[in-house]
Amino acid sequence: MKTSPRWSGTPRNEKGAIRKKWADRTSIALIFPDAYSVGMSNLGLQSVYARLNAEDRVVAERFFVPNHQTTKLPNSPWLSEESSRPLKDFDLLLFSVSFESNYQNMVKALKAAGLSLRSEDRQDLEPIVLAGGIATQINPEPIAPFVDVFLLGDFEAISGGFVLCLPELTDQSISRTERLKQLVHNIPGAYAPRFYRPHYNASGDLVEWEYEQGFPFPVVPAIFIPNSQSVTPPVPHTKILSPDAVFSNMFLIELARGCGRGCRFCAAGFVYRPPRQWPLDSLNAALQERKDTDRVGLVGLEFLGREEIELLCKRLLDEGLKLAFSSLRADDITQDLVRLLKASDAKLATIAPEAGSQRLRQVINKNLNEDVILEAAETLVSGGVPNLKLYFMLGLPFETDEDVHGVVDLVDKIRSTVRPIGQSRGHLGSITVSVSTFVPKAWTPMQWAGAVKKSVLERRRQILEKGLRRLPNVRLQLDSVREATFQTILSRGDRRLAPVLEAVALKGVTLSKAMKEAGLSVDMYCRALGRDTNFPWEVVGHRVRREYLWKEWSRASRAKQTAFCIPEICDRCGACRK
Repeated sequence: MKTSPRWSGTPRNEKGAIRKKWADRTSIALIFPDAYSVGMSNLGLQSVYARLNAEDRVVAERFFVPNHQTTKLPNSPWLSEESSRPLKDFDLLLFSVSFESNYQNMVKALKAAGLSLRSEDRQDLEPIVLAGGIATQINPEPIAPFVDVFLLGDFEAISGGFVLCLPELTDQSISRTERLKQLVHNIPGAYAPRFYRPHYNASGDLVEWEYEQGFPFPVVPAIFIPNSQSVTPPVPHTKILSPDAVFSNMFLIELARGCGRGCRFCAAGFVYRPPRQWPLDSLNAALQERKDTDRVGLVGLEFLGREEIELLCKRLLDEGLKLAFSSLRADDITQDLVRLLKASDAKLATIAPEAGSQRLRQVINKNLNEDVILEAAETLVSGGVPNLKLYFMLGLPFETDEDVHGVVDLVDKIRSTVRPIGQSRGHLGSITVSVSTFVPKAWTPMQWAGAVKKSVLERRRQILEKGLRRLPNVRLQLDSVREATFQTILSRGDRRLAPVLEAVALKGVTLSKAMKEAGLSVDMYCRALGRDTNFPWEVVGHRVRREYLWKEWSRASRAKQTAFCIPEICDRCGACRK
C-alpha cells in the first residue's frame, strides 16, 4: 500500500502545478537532481512535466534535491512537490539531467528511494530507472551502471512511443529484462546500458564494444524538427510559475533549439544540430498560455536577427510585457535590440568574448573581433543598459600567458569605451568578468584536447587577479579549479567511474582517494587524446560526423575559423542529412 508521510517543508507559492488522484494511473517521479530554484528555471523539465501530465492515465510529480543536501542536515527525505510522497511509492523514476555535477545527487536519490544502486542488481519488483537531458545525450557512460534506460534526444520525438509503452513498463508480471527490451525496440533514442559492454586493454584504453544481437550500435538520439510532422507539439514554455526559481515568476519560452555558430568548445552547439526555429504561429500559441506574470524570458536566440522575431518582441513590449534575453552575441547587438532591452528595464547585459586575443578567439571559432566587441559594449551602454557582464574561459587549448594578459587588456578597453558615457550621465556602470575553467567536452572538436595543468591554471588566474584588480568598477568572478577537474573527469568518463561516484556521493570520500581506490587516475581522463582514440561516449551516435569534428580540431590548431552553418543548405558536418 502506498504511503504519504507528512511533509515538514514549507509549501511553495507556485502557480500551475498539476495535482492528480493516483487511482488507476501510472505514477512517474520526475527527478531534477539539483536545487529547486535551478530546476524550476529549466524548460526541459517544465516541458516533460506538462507532456506527461497531459496523459490522463499518468501522474507525474517533481522531485528536487532536499534542503539537507545543501544545509548538511542528515536524513531529510526526498518528497514530491505535489503530494509529498517518497520516491519508493512511484512506478517509474525519470531523471532529467542537465549537468555532470548532478550525478552525485542521482546516486543519493537512488539510495534514498531504497533501490539497488546498480541496474544489474535490481529485481523485477523494483521500479525502472530512466534518465534523459542534455548531459546524458553528450556522454551517458559515467552513470550508465545506475540507469536502466536512457531516453536520448528530443522528448517531442520520444514521448509518444514512451506513453504507449507505459502498460508494459509497469507490468511486473513481465520480467524486468523483457520490459527493458520492449522499451528499446519501441522508442527512438532508447539506450539500455546493460545490453552493451565495453572492453578495455591492459593500458586501460577502450578497445571495442560488445552488445546483444538486435540492439542498435551506436544508439541514435531521437530528433524533432518543427513542421516535419503532421502535428507540431507545443513549444517548450513555462508551465509552473514560481517566485523561488532562478528566473523568479518569469514565463520562459524557447524560440529555437540548437546553434550553428560552431564554437568549438560547446557540446550543446553540436549535439543539438541542426539548429531549428519554432514556427511563429506555434510561438504565438504558447504565449497565449502566459498568465499571472508580465515577465517573458526568451530562450534560444540563434534566430534573434530574423525580422519576425524582432517584430514578435516589439509586439510583446507593446502589450506591456517585460522581456529578458539570455547571453547575447556581440555581433547581434543592434540599436533596435538595445531599445528592446531598455524598454524592458534591463540594467545588465551579458556578452561572451570567451578569449582575450583575436588568435585564441579564432582557435575556438568565436567569429568575433575586438572592434565588434567594443562596438557592442558601447551600443549597450549608450542605449541605457549601464552594467555589463563578460564571460571568458581560462585553460583553452593552445592558450598562452599572452592570451590571458589579452583578457585584462580587452576588459580595460571595454571600460575605457563605456566610461565616458557613464561620466556624461553621472553614473558609472559596473563590469563583471566571469571566468570559468575550460572543460573538454564530448562531441566537440575539443574532445581531443587535454586539460591544462593545475599549476598553469593557478599562474594564469593570478595574472587575471593582478591585472583586473587595478581597474575601477571591474569585479572578477572565478570558478573552482577542483570542481572543473571533476567535471572534466565526468565529461570524458566511462562506466569505471561508478564506484567513484558512489564513494564521493554516499561516503564523503575525496575525489583523489576514490579514484585511487577504483584503480583509476585523473590523468586517464584529463590527458590529450589521439586521433584514433575510441571514445566511450560514441556508444551514442549523433548526426555530426566524427571526421568533421577532427577537421575542426585541426583547424583550431592552426587558428582557422569556420563560417556559421546554414541549415539544409550546407552539409559540412552531416547534421542536416535526411
